[in-house]
Amino acid sequence: MVKVRIEGLPDEVEKFSEQLKKDGYHFLMESDDYPNRNSEYVRRYVEIKVDDE
Repeated sequence: MVKVRIEGLPDEVEKFSEQLKKDGYHFLMESDDYPNRNSEYVRRYVEIKVDDE
């Protein structure tokens, strides 16, 4: 399992998360978006399953 912090504009974070899912990554956990202080950016935390190939 890998923990990833995705940070960017809300639309970018959503688009990137969806792209990861389309690419076949399995999310074990996905948080809500958290606003960054004094910024228009948000952050989202995800846990991604890593295949043991």
